[in-house]
Formats: sequence, structure tokens, C-alpha cells
Amino acid sequence: MSAHRLPPAEWQPLQSLLQAGLPQAMLAVGESGSLVGQYCDELQQAALCFAPSAPGLSCGTCRACRLLAEGNHPDLLVITAETGKRIAIDSVRHANEFLAYTPQVSARRWLRLEPAEALTTAAANALLKTLEEPAARAHILLLSERPSQLLATIRSRLQRLPFPAPRPGQCVLWLEGLGIPPAAALWLSRQFANRPLRAWQLWESGWVTLCPTWIDALLGLPQQGPVAALRLADNWAKEIDLLLLRELMLSLLADLLRLRNHRLDSIVHVDYLQSLEAMAQSAQAIFLWEALEGWLRLPEFLMQNRNVGMLLETLLLSWVSIWSGEKAHGITS
Repeated sequence: MSAHRLPPAEWQPLQSLLQAGLPQAMLAVGESGSLVGQYCDELQQAALCFAPSAPGLSCGTCRACRLLAEGNHPDLLVITAETGKRIAIDSVRHANEFLAYTPQVSARRWLRLEPAEALTTAAANALLKTLEEPAARAHILLLSERPSQLLATIRSRLQRLPFPAPRPGQCVLWLEGLGIPPAAALWLSRQFANRPLRAWQLWESGWVTLCPTWIDALLGLPQQGPVAALRLADNWAKEIDLLLLRELMLSLLADLLRLRNHRLDSIVHVDYLQSLEAMAQSAQAIFLWEALEGWLRLPEFLMQNRNVGMLLETLLLSWVSIWSGEKAHGITS
């Protein structure tokens, strides 16, 4: 997806920001897999470029752009946390030292940190000191899915970037532009209309071909009961990516909620509509919401280094409990 540059019309809000002068401390807010990451790519490329084009995009040919393309630009530092991991204080100390030095190639030094909510308390406090007194030609960009989890003292020192809202149908067009068949692009866009990059990643991972097998297994569990759920958890724990399964589970749970509210126009899994309609009618709302909460909080549980096998057992038992009425215990407390 990164090979597709943003259309100039979508870039205008940030073009204006570039022309007015970039703030030293910025906050970009958006879901993982949305276009926010690409907006940030374009912004940092334009900020480090020697001669940005009239629309505000990087030229792609100057020395700075070539170094960025090679991944060797000495004035750019990107700190990321893998899902379920934290950003430690040592990484922030290194970043603070990086920002203190004079730029070597471009007009500024650029620190990008994501997701910002993964900062440990000690790391956040170390970053706060730099935000209070940033170096003269240092720019800091924080990306966050959940900015409310950042320290209020950090949020108050950041200027939120004005990203445009996604347009209807945009995800389908992007995915088809990358060569994904129209039917698959439409199916993915039903789930990830605001997260086209995530849709592309899932397509690349083979997730789309795995889903039918997973769905068949999941839809059969309520009739088979808790023992079958535990057996499936044991099999899946050895081979399945829990975060990929989470994407599917969230879409299934969302479909059940839509059906309970008679919102047939936005159903994702239309091929399973008859089964889902019957399940929605017999679902117990309180357990449906509890199951949804468990899957939503899965990244948080992984960050706490919870046992994957036990997590999966409890999550699948919570799925069965939607129809059995027997509460699953273990992770939401």
C-alpha cells in the first residue's frame, strides 16, 4: 500500500501545515492499519526532503529522499512497539540523545514513536522532559490509537494533526488498485473500511483463505459445548495467530449485534447470514457483550504476558457462553 501515494486533494490539510511551519511536537491519532500511518510517512518524507513539490509531497529524487528510500537517513529515528510489547525507558533515552544532535543531512531531526500508548510510565516521563524543552531543530511525532491513555501532560504539549476523514468506497478502490480481486476487496472493505492498510496486510497473510475454516469451527461450537471449545483452543494455540483470529471474532460478534438490531445492510459475513440470524436470536445479550469485551482487550492481555493457551481457552468459552448462559472466567477481571 505504501507504493500508492496519497492524491494531492487528500494531502491539502498537511500541505497547509507544512507551509505554515511544522510544530515541534505532533500527535497523529488513528486506528492501526488506517491511512494515518501513510499520512505520517508522507509528512516525514516531505519534512526531510530538500525540495518538496508544490502539493507538499517529497520530490523522491534528492539525497534525503534516496536515503529515506534506502532506510538509511541519519536524521530519522523510528521507535515502534510490537503488539503486546512496551516501549522502555532506554529507547526513549536513546531518542532524546538523537534529538539533541545537529541534523546531518536535512534541515531537521525527526523522531517517530508508535504506538505512543505503549510507553512505560518511566519512558513517558523521560519523553516529557524532551517535550518541555525540545532541541532547536527537533521534531517529534507520536502515533496513537488511544490517546486518552497518554499522560495528560504529554497530550497538552502535542498538536494534533488534521487528517482527512476516510471517504465511502475508498478502501475498495485502494485494495483493487493493489490487485486484489473485486469480490475479495469488497468483503475486506466491509470489515476494514477505515483500515485499508490492515485489510491489505490480512490479504497478504492469507487470512482471507483461512477465515472459512475458522468460521465453520466457531459456528459449530455453541452446539458442541465447553469441552469442544477447550479442545479447539488446545489445537489452535499451537498454530494460530491470536491477533488474526481476533479480527475474525470481532467481525462475527459485530454481525451478531447488527442482526439483533435489524441492521442487515451492514452485515459482513453475508455467506453465513442464515446461521448468524438464528444465533443472534438465541444469543444472550449480556454474554455477547462480555465476549466482545474480551476480544477487544486481547492486545492488553498480551501486553501483560498472559498465557496464550489459557487466553484462547477463556475467549472460546466466552463465545460458547453467549448461548449456554454459563459465564466464562479468567481474563476480564
